[in-house]
Amino acid sequence: MCCQTPESPKREESESKANHKRNLSSGTSDASPMRRSKRQKSSINLKELSSPEVSEAEGEVTSPPVKEEAVYAPAPVAVPNRKAKKPPVKKEATGDADSAKPVKKARKSKKDQEAEAMPLAARAQGLRMFIGAHVSAAKGVFNSIHNSHNIGGNAFALFLKSQRKWDNPALLDDHRDQFRQLCAEKGYDASKHILPHGSYLVNLAQSDTAKSKQAYASFLDDLRRCEALGISLYNFHPGSTNQTPLPEALARLASTLTQAITETTTVIPVLETMCGHGNTIGGVLSDFRDLLALIPKEHHSRIGICVDTCHSFAAGYDLASPEGFKAFLAEFDELIGIQFLKALHLNDSKAPRGSKRDLHANIGTGFLGLRAFHNVMNEPRFEGLPMVLETPIDRVPEKSTSDEDAGDGIEVEGEKKKGAKKGPKRPAGAGAATVQDPGVWAREIKLLESLIGMDPEGEEFKALEARLEEEGRAERAKYQDQYERKLEAVEKKKAKGHAKPRGQKNLMDMMKGDAKKE
Repeated sequence: MCCQTPESPKREESESKANHKRNLSSGTSDASPMRRSKRQKSSINLKELSSPEVSEAEGEVTSPPVKEEAVYAPAPVAVPNRKAKKPPVKKEATGDADSAKPVKKARKSKKDQEAEAMPLAARAQGLRMFIGAHVSAAKGVFNSIHNSHNIGGNAFALFLKSQRKWDNPALLDDHRDQFRQLCAEKGYDASKHILPHGSYLVNLAQSDTAKSKQAYASFLDDLRRCEALGISLYNFHPGSTNQTPLPEALARLASTLTQAITETTTVIPVLETMCGHGNTIGGVLSDFRDLLALIPKEHHSRIGICVDTCHSFAAGYDLASPEGFKAFLAEFDELIGIQFLKALHLNDSKAPRGSKRDLHANIGTGFLGLRAFHNVMNEPRFEGLPMVLETPIDRVPEKSTSDEDAGDGIEVEGEKKKGAKKGPKRPAGAGAATVQDPGVWAREIKLLESLIGMDPEGEEFKALEARLEEEGRAERAKYQDQYERKLEAVEKKKAKGHAKPRGQKNLMDMMKGDAKKE
């Protein structure tokens, strides 16, 4: 007490107020210890804060100014984090990336969109042959009608659900109604010219009880979807024997088909001819003859056959020459009956005749050649049947000028734009990335329609045939070489099986040798 001067109370009061001021600016209470930060620099001199004049002035300041200074003081510390979080600042930081994204959307003008909405080809009217393709039904079965109309098809195929998985959602009533309405609007007769394709997983000749039950449930579900959509034909693969005897497999197939027919009312299951590879059923026409013999005759009106030109050619039938084509139809009529023919799949073949390989080629470019399809398009017994293309439409896209311009602007001042996304890495040795071009089908439909009534010996046909043969020359040579090497390997294997190993005696030789010694 003896050491205090008269000014001590005032100085303590000013220091107390200064401390309170610091606490407010740092966001701490009076009880909290003061924290110093090297990054915080106050604009007010500490000596001025400790002087009585400043303290008295600060004491008169009301709460709003204090709050304003409290916000100001920590600002230099929080600015970097706040800038990273604020959306406006983020936009500025990624301005280059964001500006790259609209470029892709801006490539399609209104004129381009209108052009895309226009059909790739107009549908021919009044023809006796109904040609189309297996089109996509993504996002609803009704979209298949739009896709068929887009390529100028008068018939088409589709998958009623995913063909590569067992569990699928039920057919929506809205999708069913849109499908029926669009068929009427676009002029498609669902009972005659629409041919859905069955799941690749289904094998009605399956010997395993659990798998057979699963396959049948999926098959029956598809048949019921057909009836809900007003479709009368349903194409599917006959299946495989799975190492069991063929007669037993045919008996199982006949039993499940008979059951499916009794559980439905109008739809006709249509079995497809196959290439004869491995244990598949349907490579030879006699398989269908034997199958029909196992199905009660009262159900025969609801059984059909679809000839796939690639499959039957690969199985060994000559469909290319006019004589071979006539012989094939004669055998079909004799063994099965031409009345069972309900549809055709039109595909050329990358592999030679008898190769037993299911490799579809574009029309006129494969081993079947354009003459085979001239045979088909001028066969009176095929009139009114749905003819469906399953030819490849994957094409390597040409690099457009707009793509090149966009590529030139990727680098800015030596740095790549963040928004320039790269596609997934392709495996080493993989070919160029492809896109689907439905224009291929549009052109092939018009090509096939032009063959009706065309003279196969005329200049027009000869020119078409020569051009398409040249297009597929390299691919045919490739698969011809593969086929010949396979035949050589088979012959070597046979010869090796019959030849006696060197230096090794069989049991009979050993027994003869022992007898001579005695």
